[in-house]
Amino acid sequence: MMTPMTPTISADQIAQCALHHYRNILPSNGGKPQRTEWTVYAAIVACRHHRNNGEEIWVVSCATGSKCTSVRPVVSSLPTQTTWTQGRKRPHADLSNIDDDHKICSCYNGMVLKDSHAETLARRGLMAVLWDEVENSLQNKPTPHPLLESYYSSESNRQKFQLRQDTSLHIYISDNPCGDATIYRILGIKSSNSAEQPETSINFTGAKIILSDRNGQSVGKKDESISSTLTCSNAADSKHASSTMVTVGREDVQQLGALRLKSSRSNIPSHLRSMSMSCSDKIVRWGVLGLQGALLSMYIPNPIVLSSVCVSKDPRAVDGRDDLGQLEALCRALKDRIESVLTSITKVEKGWNVKPPEVAVVNNVFENSKSSSEFRRQSEPGDNTSNTKKLATKESVCGLSINWHQTSDHQAAKTEVTIATGLKRGKKPKCPTDVVNAASRLSRYQFASRCRKCNSLSPETDTNCHSEAISYMKYKQILSNQTLTRIASSSVLGGTRGGGPLVGWVRGGADDDFDLPHN
Repeated sequence: MMTPMTPTISADQIAQCALHHYRNILPSNGGKPQRTEWTVYAAIVACRHHRNNGEEIWVVSCATGSKCTSVRPVVSSLPTQTTWTQGRKRPHADLSNIDDDHKICSCYNGMVLKDSHAETLARRGLMAVLWDEVENSLQNKPTPHPLLESYYSSESNRQKFQLRQDTSLHIYISDNPCGDATIYRILGIKSSNSAEQPETSINFTGAKIILSDRNGQSVGKKDESISSTLTCSNAADSKHASSTMVTVGREDVQQLGALRLKSSRSNIPSHLRSMSMSCSDKIVRWGVLGLQGALLSMYIPNPIVLSSVCVSKDPRAVDGRDDLGQLEALCRALKDRIESVLTSITKVEKGWNVKPPEVAVVNNVFENSKSSSEFRRQSEPGDNTSNTKKLATKESVCGLSINWHQTSDHQAAKTEVTIATGLKRGKKPKCPTDVVNAASRLSRYQFASRCRKCNSLSPETDTNCHSEAISYMKYKQILSNQTLTRIASSSVLGGTRGGGPLVGWVRGGADDDFDLPHN
């Protein structure tokens, strides 16, 4: 496996490129947070080394984040074949072969974005770019700013792709990714009438620690630090949740290096909670298996990984006192865990030449970040008439997400805005066809449809599973690269034995699956 050459690029340059794109390229009236709102911003930045002209750097994809969505309540609220009959059905080119709305409804799970955190959407934007390039290549069309280069695989007797040798990918994030990377030391609140330095505390991650997986196997360490436990399930309702139940804990003392699910309210039923892994855990997985995902791995068998992760400095962070600084948290949660998994893999997989990303904290600040919002709240004058300091008004999280990625036609590169339901912003769907139009271009349904289109253009592809209706999970299982599948299913990542940092990963179950339509 070949490793791309890493251009000489600094973390500050990556952050400057990402922030310039947000401030000058993304429209100001299309879903950006208002003055009293905060969000998380993430961007995938490409750097290309030219032998005689230095480096070229640009944003490939970017996104702002909102919350994660439990798919079930969204799907249950969408129109079914019995509720649209009084309305007029509108045609849709991608669904020309679907004869009834029941088939559209069976695809709903794949049309909803489960995870709208910025890092996840930026990565999915990169996947859309890679699908563009694969499709263009299969149609012998040029791609501006290509990330991939093709080669002939004698093993599979077909064309394959890999990241160009002169190109590296980096990610900028406005805040430490949720989960383990957010556990670091921060300043407390300083009273305006005191000359003493404020006390410090450990930043609290809302992500819940995983104590046991779907198989009932223990994952996290359940000890006196766990104050209470909760259950999560993506089953259709609480009556059928036992077979897919995951136990998570609320901590008094946070454990380091633990797998976590993204935060959600504790007072909602288990089947309505998010089952998405934290961004810290997801970045570790991307650092091992690559950013391309299972379906793209049939065209891109070698992992495309990040060369670096850079994050804006939290103005509240306390560094230098111990190993709980902001940068140390990034190293512990991302780089160290990726190295641990890679060490395990290289013992059994020959030629596995994947390197962990470098991590960095930069002084370039995203003005609407979560940490900046918290710092402003602590710093602005509040009510000092009593002994207890009253904080200034708390800013709220922006309820919209923006995603943007480069396209083959730069004039067509537009932002898409999604809402808390995981669908595009717009009118409420009134019939099943409306739901198809409301599905994000980054949804699993859209990527599976793109995969089917690319496979129809590839003469070497076995068409047995492309012409008939099939479930999404079955489709992935058939088409994904077998080496990556073997590693993802091993004890290192998803099994129930061994001691790797990703053992106990929560995967989607049957209730998370959906049907793909006929081609």
